[in-house]
Amino acid sequence: MAIEITPDKVTNETIFVNGLSVIWAGDWLNTKTYRKNQAVSYLGSSYRANKTTTQTPFSDSVDWDVLALGSNDTVDTSEKDIYFTYADVTSRLIYTTDINEIILTVTVVILVPFNGTGASISIGDSVVTNRLANNTQVFLGETGEYSINPAYKYTSATPINLLITPGAGASQGSGYIIIESK
Repeated sequence: MAIEITPDKVTNETIFVNGLSVIWAGDWLNTKTYRKNQAVSYLGSSYRANKTTTQTPFSDSVDWDVLALGSNDTVDTSEKDIYFTYADVTSRLIYTTDINEIILTVTVVILVPFNGTGASISIGDSVVTNRLANNTQVFLGETGEYSINPAYKYTSATPINLLITPGAGASQGSGYIIIESK
């Protein structure tokens, strides 16, 4: 089940992520103290405090547990909710399929519209870089949810990449991707 939350909005509501009950606290701030079980967004990833802390969240932290890895973390993950921003690198690994895995739906949610001229996005593999989603199916300049149903079967474990161009003069833009497969 996908949970839709705006990463920068503090809700202080209890949400459930991967069977965990957490309190959403929005973007991590270095001026705040977080208590056990509060969840934050930091550099495109989501984390849950496992004790009261003021420490910066990262994947190897003893104070934070990873909920979903995103754009700026260097650890490969099989999480299927992937955050991205206009400041991301041009191309990055977002998921690796299993053998005979079928990608049923790729949903791209734009939370903050991209304001750069010529912004583009594609999601695919090394053979066809836009096999799962392309710029004609997702409009980065508007907030919204775009669902693409490629129903493509990968017969071997295959790295899936996000290719993103923020566009000339970009100063904003973010969203996340949900990959549904079987």
